[in-house]
Amino acid sequence: MFRKSRIKIVALLIAILLLTLLGTIAVIYGVSYREMSQENRGMLELYAREYLENDGLPDSGPSEGESPEDDIEASAIDSNAQRKSVWEDSFDASEIASGDLTETDGSYGISRRRLELSTFYSVVFSADGSALQVNNDDPSQMSNEVLTELAKSFLETGKSYGISRNMIYLVSGEDYTLVSMMDNTVLGESIVTLLRYTVIFGAVAVIVVLILAIVLSGWIIRPLEQNYRRQNQFISDAGHELKTPVSTISTNVELLQREIGENRWLENIRYENSRMTEMVRSLLDLLRAESLVPQDALLERLDLGRVVTAGTLPFEAQAFEEGFELSSEIAENVFIMGEASQIEKLISILVDNAFAHTNPSGRILVSVESWKGSAILTVANEGEPIPTESMDKIFDRFSRVDSSRTDAGKDGAVRAHYGLGLSIAKAIATSHRARLSVSCSDGMTKFTVIFPLKAK
Repeated sequence: MFRKSRIKIVALLIAILLLTLLGTIAVIYGVSYREMSQENRGMLELYAREYLENDGLPDSGPSEGESPEDDIEASAIDSNAQRKSVWEDSFDASEIASGDLTETDGSYGISRRRLELSTFYSVVFSADGSALQVNNDDPSQMSNEVLTELAKSFLETGKSYGISRNMIYLVSGEDYTLVSMMDNTVLGESIVTLLRYTVIFGAVAVIVVLILAIVLSGWIIRPLEQNYRRQNQFISDAGHELKTPVSTISTNVELLQREIGENRWLENIRYENSRMTEMVRSLLDLLRAESLVPQDALLERLDLGRVVTAGTLPFEAQAFEEGFELSSEIAENVFIMGEASQIEKLISILVDNAFAHTNPSGRILVSVESWKGSAILTVANEGEPIPTESMDKIFDRFSRVDSSRTDAGKDGAVRAHYGLGLSIAKAIATSHRARLSVSCSDGMTKFTVIFPLKAK
């Protein structure tokens, strides 16, 4: 139980850290990418604005004897000089002379340093789609022909702005179409580097927090575990100590009855002594069930259907006497791994609980089936539904839904239900890696135990 609590604490701390880390990465990536994208777009818009305002197109077509390709090549040669002179006009002359490279354009807030270091490309297209001019900042990386085809592909997307193939592009112009492009490799590599280091430091942080969480969870749980063990030890010692006086009282009652005959006071003592005996036995059973760790030597492959049939057989006579309808639906070859004596006790507790809460002449149904890798044991009875506020407490120690748990049966025998039976059943199920749950619907109260199915 406490091991699961430690695992939950560690898992919770790691989950919080991971969510924080992922949120941090998302924020850093999102903000950084947004700011850098905005600045890059601003530079492209500045580039396109200055190009259009300063009429970057050649004044005339190719000279006599020159091909359009020669004209494009010639215009590409002096593109760097054109751009440098245009941007120098955009910044204050005194700042340029003083070498201050942090001066920014007033409209876009872009540093002159970024503009000078960035690689720009542009292709001008006529109305019929032919290339009029190519400005290539870095012909060694991309030929004019490749650059022209790339610009055409951007035009075909129908978008005025986008990012593709490590390029940021902007489409502008009225009389002709200008496709401005800027190398986006630096931005991409910066983002990747940022993410890489964030993930590395995040992984280190997760490992450190994992170690701390394991240590801290043990430190937090230790006092609770010690108190729980002391409490169980006290109950165990008290239970064993109570066995002797209870047994002595029972013996003395029998002797007195032989001496003085039937007496209502002796009958009352016997009744209360029987209740005490049952309570002590239930407490000790609960402690054994909660501390149970099935050993591999005690585990065996059980046919759950046969165990359930054997467990319900002793109740058939009781069902006949009390007017209940006890029926079963048992599937064959449903196997689990378990300790036979504990599984039999689990079945006995659930069926006995059903008898205690079934309406007069009501129906009790016990079923076994397999479904999706699980063996399912169900014990259902017709009776009053469990109140919603009691549903979550039904498996707690000494939990009582109604007074029927302490009533005597029709034969006058004591039917002592102290709210410990379902706690024992829950502990047995947990020790066998099974889940015990309760539900109410259509006038039936249903207890369901889901075991891991053991292959044949």
